Amino acid sequence: MHLDQLLTSLALITVAGVVIMYASDTFESASSYLGRNMAPGIKGATINAAGSSMPELLTTTVFLFVYNDLDGFSAGVATAAGSAVFNGLIIPALCIFVVAIWGTKKDGVETKVRYIEVDSRTVLRDGIWLVISEVMLIVFLGDTTLTWVAGAFLLACYVGYFTHLMIHNRRHGANGQDEGQGESAGDSDEIHSEPRSKLRSLLTFDFNSLFFGGRPYTTGSAWVVLSAAVLVLGAACLLLAEAVIGSAHALNIPTYFTAVVLAAAATSVPDTVLSVKDARNGLYDDAVSNALGSNIFDIAVSLGLPLFAYSVVFGEVSLSAATGASAADVQILRIVLLWVTVTVISLFLIGRKVGLGKATLMLLIYIAWMTWIADSAFDLGIFPS
Repeated sequence: MHLDQLLTSLALITVAGVVIMYASDTFESASSYLGRNMAPGIKGATINAAGSSMPELLTTTVFLFVYNDLDGFSAGVATAAGSAVFNGLIIPALCIFVVAIWGTKKDGVETKVRYIEVDSRTVLRDGIWLVISEVMLIVFLGDTTLTWVAGAFLLACYVGYFTHLMIHNRRHGANGQDEGQGESAGDSDEIHSEPRSKLRSLLTFDFNSLFFGGRPYTTGSAWVVLSAAVLVLGAACLLLAEAVIGSAHALNIPTYFTAVVLAAAATSVPDTVLSVKDARNGLYDDAVSNALGSNIFDIAVSLGLPLFAYSVVFGEVSLSAATGASAADVQILRIVLLWVTVTVISLFLIGRKVGLGKATLMLLIYIAWMTWIADSAFDLGIFPS
């Protein structure tokens, strides 16, 4: 083990995670304005999920295109799938613990909460599409090679999910406003920056304050802020990929294993922050649909889009030529991911009320997952091979 290289890599991962958190917050504020007319549950599963999952998409793209070998591909799969496991277990558990300890704050009123309850239709809607995307992943990773067809089918899955949400949105209405009313409402309701110094705005990547003085968004300023945030996220994800590879070299293990833990956790920071904020505000449907919708985005888009583009440019990806992390490791990951999804959906549907007991169970499952990863990486012999 190279301790100095490991500590440097961990420091860089921390820096990348902080940058991702601030830049994703800026991305989310701009994207929320652009999607201001969507119903809450729809917004959480699309705009919020896509915004908070942008790091996974960019990190997977970096692994595939910058490190365009099989190790890079397995790290890309590990980042997206590992993030999905984190989202499915840690985020709902944290939301429950936060509201149980601190309660909710809605319209300035603090309320003590012992459990959260989510609309079963929201859980079923997002859960079914998530299972479909994961079954697709299982089928495609079962082949010895991956082509653009796999990426196209995964993308088509997200198109189907998005279409379903849009139909639901039209049927139930967003806020009872037309386009013109939404513009004026957005000026008063959307979150915009308080006046800040230029240095603070630069350090926190608050581009609305930096470029527009923190004024309420317009469509034009929202797109400028969104574009600047994506550029910063891309640079942070490149740094993250380098640091994850460096940590793998320091530990003398395949990049797959550091990606599934470190890259997945760093890229999941925006999802976590956003869902906890929603839970504190009493928006439980948005908190859960963001986690589930983010997972659909992670699997169908964060993997599907880079895989489709990579296959078109460089050709098929051969899983049989795997080095370091074996193809079996990637295959087991997809099974674990599906099992976690079914378990979490069941916990939300059985009994409806989700309290500290179920949250603790989610944390224990994640601890078992992390133990299995450590056992696989360092051959500790904890689990039977």
